[in-house]
Amino acid sequence: MKRVLIAIASMSLFATSVLAAPGYNYPASRMQAPAYQEVGPDTLLREGMTKLLRYLRTADNPQPRQISGFLEREVAPYFDFAYMATWAAGPMNRSMNDQQRMELAQQIKTLLLGTLAKRLISYDNQDVRFYRPRRVGDNEVKVRVGILRAGGYPANLDFRFYRSESGWKVFDVSANGNSALAYYRRHFANQSRTQTGSRNYRR
Repeated sequence: MKRVLIAIASMSLFATSVLAAPGYNYPASRMQAPAYQEVGPDTLLREGMTKLLRYLRTADNPQPRQISGFLEREVAPYFDFAYMATWAAGPMNRSMNDQQRMELAQQIKTLLLGTLAKRLISYDNQDVRFYRPRRVGDNEVKVRVGILRAGGYPANLDFRFYRSESGWKVFDVSANGNSALAYYRRHFANQSRTQTGSRNYRR
């Protein structure tokens, strides 16, 4: 979940001013504590952002495709895109099959990493401040990062983690209160209504 952390945060930059609805309703299997000594979400976030910032500071004029590759290798494995897709689908999830859910998860992953890559091009040696993690549920922790001399970056990034059987996973990122997950839910709901309206019109 290392580099993915900062990456995801930036993704919510292109989100609209939509706040994530409280309560994510984790399946029971996700509530089980892992059977090994795990690394805490604040440590994962700090390590991931440090690695990402080091890459951006030392890479020779990286292009969006190169940054996307870095995010794919170093960040994406630590996000739960399947859960993000389930929540983003909302009521539509009940009528979707497994293949459709997988395709939606991949679509969210592609959108997220692509947007992050474009945003990170404008990185200009901003420093970050890590705040104490805050538990907001039995199985959820929020970790805030402050971006100093932010420029085009949000001043505050909130990473939401849940503890899975394989360790802590990021399931949402908010930039100054704008939730990436809430944006996706609105985006796909609008997309579905547009497609439905188009089909009805053709009839």
